[in-house]
Amino acid sequence: MSSGTSGAQDWRAVACLSPNGERLLCVGESSSQVRAAYTGAWGEVIRDEDRPTVRTISLQKWTGQFWSGQWEHQQFLPLPTARPAKPGAGEGENLEAEEEEAAIAKAKKKA
Repeated sequence: MSSGTSGAQDWRAVACLSPNGERLLCVGESSSQVRAAYTGAWGEVIRDEDRPTVRTISLQKWTGQFWSGQWEHQQFLPLPTARPAKPGAGEGENLEAEEEEAAIAKAKKKA
C-alpha cells in the first residue's frame, strides 16, 4: 500500500479464527506501531464469544506497489491473555494507585 509518501499503512495485525475467518485488528506505518496497538484493538474488535476461536495473530507487511501487491506474513504475535479494562472501569490503573497510596501511608506510620 506504500505509495512513496509518508503515512503509508504498510503493516497490520490480523486475528486468524478457527475453523476459518479473520479479523483485522489494526494497521500502522511500522511493525513496532502495530505491535503497540494490537492488544488494545483486541478488546475492541474481537467479541467475547469469538476469543476462544482465535488461533493466531499474524503480523503482516504489504509488499509490492499499492495498486498491485499482497500482504505477507512476517511473524506470529502473542495472543493477549486478558481483556483490557474498558475506559472508566477503574481496574488496573486504580489498583496500582491504591497500592502506592497504601505503601505511602504505611511509611508515614513508621516515621
